[in-house]
Amino acid sequence: MASMIPQNDLYIGVEQKSNSQISETEFHEIIDLLEGSYRSFIEGLGVQFTVERDWHDGVVNAKAWKRDGHYFFKMYGGLARFETMTADSFTLVGCHELGHLIGGAPTIKPFNIASSEGQADYFSTSRCFKKIIKGQDHKKIMGEQAVDPYALDQCGKSFNEKTESYEICLRTSLANRAMALTFASLSGLDQVPAFDTPDPYVRMFIIFNGYPNPQCRLDTLFAGSLCNLGKQAASMPDLEKYNQGFCSKFNGHERGLRPLCWYVPRSDEDQQSKTRD
Repeated sequence: MASMIPQNDLYIGVEQKSNSQISETEFHEIIDLLEGSYRSFIEGLGVQFTVERDWHDGVVNAKAWKRDGHYFFKMYGGLARFETMTADSFTLVGCHELGHLIGGAPTIKPFNIASSEGQADYFSTSRCFKKIIKGQDHKKIMGEQAVDPYALDQCGKSFNEKTESYEICLRTSLANRAMALTFASLSGLDQVPAFDTPDPYVRMFIIFNGYPNPQCRLDTLFAGSLCNLGKQAASMPDLEKYNQGFCSKFNGHERGLRPLCWYVPRSDEDQQSKTRD
């Protein structure tokens, strides 16, 4: 079982006063969209897929798990009612949970049946969120919200400013910002992770189990939003391949790569060799 939000004891019931930005109707609409976008693909893998939702449960989290050829993910009303969550950041959480199920390598060890936390973060913005919101009126939805200047600049370097992909990148940055606020609030940080202050740490080993730190997680979400897949968009992730379906130096990409604060670039051939070993 895996979840986007680290384990916590918070509980926000429907009867509690909160500064929630998500209504019960939106809660269900978001989950409907997530389920509808991926059900056929997941069931095409030959497994059952169950989506659970509980608006009345005040747990501030979401989770995904696999059991006996059956994939599950569950969303709780408590997380939707958390004051820093927006409709789009809640969608990102759902994408993260789907990422644990189908987000590719690196995987959680030792079982290798679910994508790691960092990889689920990367899947959520590099693939899922883009798929979920494609075709929507992004300018209307973003409204007067101010996009971070650094994110604005970086989106312009990844995508043509006249394309929907550029608008999606800007909109994703707003969702990422809401997630950064959520990470900071739940972790008790004095400083909110920012787009222009990336984690400088370069790891020698991939974080397979556990969560990268909040700044590193924002870096990962941001990198995914900047990933311009091109022809790689036709390739779906694979739990035994690190690079299939993602921006990678092995696929000729220079932007939108998984951050080195949790990830160490590895060829798919090397991954398959280690899996066999």
